[in-house]
Amino acid sequence: MAAAAATVTAVPPAASSCGKRDGDNACVVDMPRKAKKGRSPPEEEVEAFLAAAESSVARRFAAKYNYDVVKDAPMDGRYEWVRL
Repeated sequence: MAAAAATVTAVPPAASSCGKRDGDNACVVDMPRKAKKGRSPPEEEVEAFLAAAESSVARRFAAKYNYDVVKDAPMDGRYEWVRL
């Protein structure tokens, strides 16, 4: 699997004007323009990114709640899981 080179471009912060208007606190932020179509990353890169993110979330959940979401089974630890 070939590693893809990434390019990082600095983007100035979005213009905003926040303050009191008509008795309420309103904040208006200019949203950045949408990306041009046809410039999405390769499917392999998206799959690798999502797999890493899913694995990270599963590990954090298992450490916090002692429950393995991949195997759908409780683990030994802080909580006692009871089937309802």
